[in-house]
Amino acid sequence: MRRGGAALAAATIVTAAFAVPATAKHRPRPSGPFATAAMRSFLATRSGDITAAVYNLRNRRLFIYRPGVAQDEASIAKVDILATLLHEDQLRGEPLSAGEAQLAAGAIEYSDNGDAQQLWNAAGYNEAIAAFNGEAGMTQTVLDPAGIWGHYETTALDQIRLLEQLALPSSLLDRASRSFELRLMRGVTAAQAWGVSAGVLSPATVALKNGWLPPSNEAGWQINSVGIVRGRFRHYLIAVLTRDNATMAYGVQTIEGISRLVWRHLLPARFRRHGQTAHGNLQTWNSPPA
Repeated sequence: MRRGGAALAAATIVTAAFAVPATAKHRPRPSGPFATAAMRSFLATRSGDITAAVYNLRNRRLFIYRPGVAQDEASIAKVDILATLLHEDQLRGEPLSAGEAQLAAGAIEYSDNGDAQQLWNAAGYNEAIAAFNGEAGMTQTVLDPAGIWGHYETTALDQIRLLEQLALPSSLLDRASRSFELRLMRGVTAAQAWGVSAGVLSPATVALKNGWLPPSNEAGWQINSVGIVRGRFRHYLIAVLTRDNATMAYGVQTIEGISRLVWRHLLPARFRRHGQTAHGNLQTWNSPPA
């Protein structure tokens, strides 16, 4: 696996104004949350290796910061594992068993590795994960040959493609399956509700999953967060992957800084123009975010 950080000076911002199939051609544009002065200033202060993607479902625009950069999944792989199992159960014409549902809750809500491993076994190992990913268009995700799912490598774009299967009508997951997994992602234990939830104001909801790996052969911590944000005139998918963080807390701070700026940027322009808010007068947006 590739180790070590890439220079942030080589960062690229990419956007697209359409859905996210595997073959999508993304046209560079000087716009989007990763191109704002506030975001550029924030990222310039952060060390480590960062890549991120945001897909605004309201206007079908995709934004990628440093496209093609692959990193270890850590526990965000559990979203893929559960989605694969739900898909496999659909193919068999069988509902998720009570035991599988309990394992799914442990894996997603509490990030229990033992529960996730049992789900991985039940889903059909690497073979089933690879088949599901292929159908989902996740062409940039590489599975660990030994089946160590925490060391699957993925890109921010592929995580957006996975989140699409949950957020939108899908040929791979029916409504009941999507609702089940999203309910678990909205119910993660409070201690793990950090990351792409940062800055999001009620009554908007966040369905998320985080992942973290302490240093082993790497230079630092792998810290990831992916999720679906909906409400207050926003609906978007977001994936932030970071590695070579000095501490877990540092990686969390990086992701949360990005999350806050994305949330602010995606407020519809009509509210920013008139100094209004997306909901009541809880927060104003007529000034650039700090």
